Amino acid sequence: MGDLNEWRMGKNSALLALEPIFGPLTQFVPSFPSRKPTFALDRILATPHHLLSQFEVHDSTLARVASDHLPVTAHFAS
Repeated sequence: MGDLNEWRMGKNSALLALEPIFGPLTQFVPSFPSRKPTFALDRILATPHHLLSQFEVHDSTLARVASDHLPVTAHFAS
């Protein structure tokens, strides 16, 4: 499992090199900037990719003050 930040999507994304290992990168949510989340910058990847069952952003007043990114969480299937 890894946690990383990547702005680009599509053919210019560095994440494309990880798709053979982690599968299609389809789970993302807006998490940046924390005051008004617009961009899906934060990623959590897992292998095998089907184990990642839910991916969400934690949005609270404290989280918006604590960092310029909102925290993201992942749930894994057993």
